[in-house]
Amino acid sequence: MSKPTPNLVHVIQNQKQKAASRSHTQFHNLIKKIDRQKHQLAAWVEAESLYRGKVAEDYLPLLETYAAVKADLARLLDRAHDDSRCTRREREKLSHLIITMTGELLEEHDLEAVKPLYDKHNAVDFDTEQQAIEAKQSLLMRSMMESHLGMQFDEDQDLGSPEKIAEALEQKMRETRAANEERHRQAEARRAKRPKSAKQQEKEALKEAEKQHISQSIQAIYRKLVTELHPDREPDPAERERKTTLMQAVNVAYEKRDLLQLLELQLTLEQIDPDHLGSLTEERIKHYNKVLREQSGELQVELMELEHRIRMQMNLPPFGRLVPEDVLKHLKRDISHLKSDIRSLRKDLESLADFAALKAWLKGYKIPKRQPLEESYADLLFPSPWF
Repeated sequence: MSKPTPNLVHVIQNQKQKAASRSHTQFHNLIKKIDRQKHQLAAWVEAESLYRGKVAEDYLPLLETYAAVKADLARLLDRAHDDSRCTRREREKLSHLIITMTGELLEEHDLEAVKPLYDKHNAVDFDTEQQAIEAKQSLLMRSMMESHLGMQFDEDQDLGSPEKIAEALEQKMRETRAANEERHRQAEARRAKRPKSAKQQEKEALKEAEKQHISQSIQAIYRKLVTELHPDREPDPAERERKTTLMQAVNVAYEKRDLLQLLELQLTLEQIDPDHLGSLTEERIKHYNKVLREQSGELQVELMELEHRIRMQMNLPPFGRLVPEDVLKHLKRDISHLKSDIRSLRKDLESLADFAALKAWLKGYKIPKRQPLEESYADLLFPSPWF
């Protein structure tokens, strides 16, 4: 994981230069951009670490409590269902409530202890029903994805759950990428066999020369740092330890082609000063800029992947504003809602223990209409925009 640079490199123009060239200005802007990206990465890494710790310490124990209280409420309703004072209609309502509660506990909390309750009140046992639902979901999802996304899946491909759907989509994308790469490789091979014009040869030669110049620029900085830091040449133990640590940082930066970090290390060791950077030739600065642009692009990809991973952990959509400071705020809100749900369940558990109160509550309860499977999965695959 990249770290923020300790001292931001600045380009100071030589006094003989009246104004900064475009390349020097780009160099300065890229340095600032990369430093900002590294600080953003550090903030996201810290936010993810704090989030995971808080989830393990506070959220998951509350989730277990929520499941346990809901299971107790389902058992209370089951005892009421078996009471001879219940009417047939009241038993239907109680069975619906028990199936709904225990189904959630089985699917979302994997609470196997309530499976007998589900099987008792449902016409089909949980395992058999899940197999049938997954088979139907798989057929439905295949049809929807093939018609809406234009993807073809094997007939025996299992698409019966969101996880399996995501896995199948990822596999299809991997296959598509591999096919595109193979087509590109074959096209390159065909082009390589064709005779190259003088212009093409000149372009390739310039590209190779630029690549060599970039590599030589980084190698020159690296060699100078290695010469200064080689720990075997240092007799003082404390200084040898310091140089060993710095040498490790140099090797990591060199392997990553982290030009900014190498320049920062040079500044730390006073091998260069800002005036030196300002006096670099236009050609050398352009080579530096190319490396820095690549580094900035890699950091941006790392930032996007890290933010996406955190959004997945938080069950947030892949769009909309999110900053590291919001991560714990979202979790704090979720914990507050979960605590409120637990209080509400405990209150229901206490009040509905009174059989008369339970019958009075059932009188006003209506069994909701079940959403068709097609609609529920259409909502899952093509959700409404998040505002």
